[in-house]
Order: sequence, then structure tokens, then C-alpha cells
Amino acid sequence: MAEFDLIIAGGTIVDGTRIPRYSGDIGIKGGKIAAISTQLDASRAARVIDATGRIVAPGVIDPHTHYDAQIFWDPYCADSSWHGNTTFVVGNCGFGFMPCRPEDRERYMLMMENTEQVPMTAMQQALPWTWESFPEWMETLRGVAKGVNIAAYMPLNSLMIYVMGIEAAKSRGATAKERSEMRRLLHEAMDAGAVGFGFSFLRDQNSHKDIDGSPMPTDGMNIEDAYYLAAVLRERGEGVIQCLCELPPGKVSNRFAVEEMARISGRPVLLNIITPIDAMPDYHVSLLNWLDEMEAKGLNIYGQAFVNRSWNQLRATEFDVWQGTSPSFLAFTLARTADRMSALAADPAFVARAAEEYEPMMWMGAGGPLETFKLVDAREASAFTKYNGKLLGEIAAAEDRHVVEIFFAIVAGSKAVADFRTTVATSTNPDMSAEILLHKRVVSGTSDGGAHVKFHCGGQYATDNIMWLVREEGRISLEEMHYGLSYLPARIYNFAKRGALLEGYAADLYIYDYARLGYNRDHYEMAHCLPGGDWRRVCPAQGIEWVIVNGEPILHGGKITGATPGAMIGVRGAEFDRDYLAGRQIAAE
Repeated sequence: MAEFDLIIAGGTIVDGTRIPRYSGDIGIKGGKIAAISTQLDASRAARVIDATGRIVAPGVIDPHTHYDAQIFWDPYCADSSWHGNTTFVVGNCGFGFMPCRPEDRERYMLMMENTEQVPMTAMQQALPWTWESFPEWMETLRGVAKGVNIAAYMPLNSLMIYVMGIEAAKSRGATAKERSEMRRLLHEAMDAGAVGFGFSFLRDQNSHKDIDGSPMPTDGMNIEDAYYLAAVLRERGEGVIQCLCELPPGKVSNRFAVEEMARISGRPVLLNIITPIDAMPDYHVSLLNWLDEMEAKGLNIYGQAFVNRSWNQLRATEFDVWQGTSPSFLAFTLARTADRMSALAADPAFVARAAEEYEPMMWMGAGGPLETFKLVDAREASAFTKYNGKLLGEIAAAEDRHVVEIFFAIVAGSKAVADFRTTVATSTNPDMSAEILLHKRVVSGTSDGGAHVKFHCGGQYATDNIMWLVREEGRISLEEMHYGLSYLPARIYNFAKRGALLEGYAADLYIYDYARLGYNRDHYEMAHCLPGGDWRRVCPAQGIEWVIVNGEPILHGGKITGATPGAMIGVRGAEFDRDYLAGRQIAAE
């Protein structure tokens, strides 16, 4: 029997710990890194991968995804895994499918469709609904063949609805009895492997709206209920809290809640989001300074970065991030169907009202002001086809009309099927972006993988950061970048022996050609890979040759191998997962 299952030979190892890169071989056995040496004899391995001239780096750990549904139909969580992502955290922003009573299943799926734009038909076809409780969901996921590792927060919207009911959860704080029950269920979830809890707290400013356009439960919650649950983490001495409570350009800031939860829990709290904004160059600085102040108070708070050059590529019927920009765009979003949206777009009174309400700075979270949206294809709006490839601001100037009028004229003329593309995510300033990512209290991520699949791709954030801020701009070293992409999030979550290429650590890694690493910066591709053959947008990787999870290759040259070595990871790592299953088996016997 071979001493190693796999040897990765001759690669340039960037191990994630910040030490300088070096050449060497990695021997893998039983899903773990068994040896690292300047040279391992190839005859000692069942298989050898020649990584000469390639970077060998730890798999990316993405703290902010919404693969809660997609993992049931896509074991590899495309397109994030294509870019070297090997571990994903779900249950972010308080959205998820557990705990859930049978009569609420449809409501939970509608909630996920409306907030994270996961197609309803895909969920209806793919979710087995073999669970009610969080532990039952975890057990279901353990039985699902996975090519990647999954960790999960307890989603607070789901918890509140399960205990209080949807209407009560949206209209009042919890009673003492309800708080006690939520506390019990959070303990139960963490016993089963939850890594903490996640929620959003943005009042009525969140683009995540319920099906009637009203705020989701946690956005309007009595924040004392979250504080009560934070105390559970202190009791246990483990876990992480994720809170979306900060929106650029500072229009909503509930940092006080993050500070209090960090004080009560004594645990890491992730403040979402911190992002650079060209028009407000001091905005991110105020957040970085605040993180320093919190550290000086002894509080363990991290900023969750949204730093990459992704964009939105959309049709009006598939996009809802603009619903928080004005009452008119909320009404436009809630129209939902192409016919109703086209009718509104053709209504002069509605268009005039929308133009009057339009404030460009309110659009920063929607991909930038309308003036910066590009018309990709006007389709049936024949009067505008001559402007394909132009910005809406340029078209408005040429037509001497308000940009909102131009947008709705195109929507009406095309019957809401015209294609648009955002051109300004928030910033492409490398100095501000590097300043954020280099801060010791900032963790990279916020791909939103699994969400917004018909207009956005974010799984390429690690690829983008490396090609842009390391290779093109030279603002961050490759060693520092991989530390932030892998080892730092692993330490925040206490993912035992993950996130670095060290002996005894899980063999989650990827191998890439540094010079060729990239992706198509012009447009996303369309792939018919959703259940039932429905389409979504994807962003294939370039230059990534191997992606390996728990010692087994899951991708080679962009092609799926068919291996499914992924694991469910708790706050104590996959070892905890195995101990939990063993304990259940003993109890059953």
C-alpha cells in the first residue's frame, strides 16, 4: 500500500501563514497533509501531480455565501469552486431553511427567492425537505454528496419565524417564553454543528425585502432579542455572529449593535459590509478606525469586505437590488412580471414620479447610479438599438432626457427583456481596496455565492483580488493575500486545522498558473445548469488547474472529476462532525 494517496510535486507553495513562498512537495494521506518536503519520492504515492511552475495555495474559505439551496443540486457550488473555493459558510443574513415547520416550507422558499433571488422552481424541484429542526437539516446535509465543505449559521429569520410565527416575528419583540425557546434551539443547533448565528439589522433600508416589500423579521427586530442569543455563545465559549448592519454610503449604520453583541458574547462578530467608494474616499477609513477602536476596547470584531470588480448583468424582471433606492423602484420591483413592469414603465405619471425621487447616491448598493448602467442589448426597443454598448447617462445626454425616463423607455419598448450591465460596483481604486484588505481586522469574502444567480457572479473574488491587487497593481503580496483568503477566516471560525498548508492540516488546496490566472472581465456566461434546465449566469476561471478538497481532486482544468469528498464543518472542524455522528450511532445502539 502506498505511503501517500497523492503527492503534489515541485510546486511553489504559498502556505497561507504569511511566510515567504518556497518550492516543495506535499504528501497527502487520508484527506490530510501528511508531509511537506523539498522532495518526496514519487514511488511512495498512488498518484502524483506535477505542479512545477505553478502556485500551490490553501483552498479559499468564503464566509459569506447563500449556497443553502444550491448544494442540493450542485455538489460543487459553481462557480465558486471553479476559483479555488473549498469551504463555504451558509445561513448568512439570517436566511436559510432551518428550523422550518412543514406548513412554512413554501414561505421560506419565497423568502429566499425574494431576498437572494434563488429561483423558486429550482428550490421546489431540488429541496427534499426531510427536516424540521436544525440538527435534522445538518444530518440531511451530511448525507448529501458534496464536493466542497459546508459550515452553517443558525439563520435568525428562520429561528424567529419558527418560534414566533411570521406575523409576530415581523411586528413585535419576543416574549420571555419565546426567548427561552430560541435560546434552547440555538444551543441545540450548535450541539449539532452550527458555527453561530447570522442576521441582518437594517430596518427599512435593506434591499432584502419580504414578498410584500416590507422588512424581513430581523431587520425590524427588537435588538435585545439578538443580545439575548449572543449570551448563548458566551455560555458555550464558541461560535461567531454575522450581522449585516452597515450599508454604504453610511446611510444605515448599526455598529452599536455589533459592539454590544461582541461585548455580551465575547466571541468574534463579523460586521457586514466594508467596501471602498470612489465618491466617498473617507467612508471606509471611518470603518477601519472604528475597528481599531473596538480592538482597543478588547472586542473581537471583524469587518467583512466586499472588495472585487464584479458587476451585475441583468434584465429588469430578474433584478431587485434597486428596490431600496426609492418608493417607485420598490413598486416597480414588486410588479414582478414582464407585463406588469412594462405597463408601469410606459405610464408617464409613474415615470415622472420615479424621476423626481431619483437620488444617484442611493444607488451605490445597487451597482452604481443609473447613469453608469450600460445598455447591452435593447432587443425589441428598436429606437434604442443604436445605443447598444452605451451608458444610460450617455444615452440620456444624446436624447436630452432624464436618465430614469431613458431607462423606463427601454424597459417598456423591450417588454422588460432588454439587457443591462452595471459598470461601477463601488470602486476600482486599488489603493483604497488594498487598504481595506490589509487591515488586520478585515476578512475577505462576501461572494454571495448561490444568490442572485440570474444577474450576478461573485465566486471569482479571490481570483480577481490576486490578478488585480497582487499581479497587476502590486499592492498586496501573494503571501498576504492567501493568508486573508484562507487562514484568517479559518482562525476566526475556529475551523480546526484548515486554511493553511501545514502538516496535519486538511488537504484543501488549489494549484494555478499565476501568469494565466483570470476570468472574462467583459461579461458573464449563461449556463443551463439549474434544475429543469433553467439558466443562470456563471464566471469560469482561467489558469486554475486543480482544486482539491480533503485530499481528493474535484476539478481538473475546469472539469468536474466526480469526486465528492466534502464535509460538514462545525466550530471544532470536521473532527467534531465525525464525533457527533459517532455519538449518535452509539446512542442508537
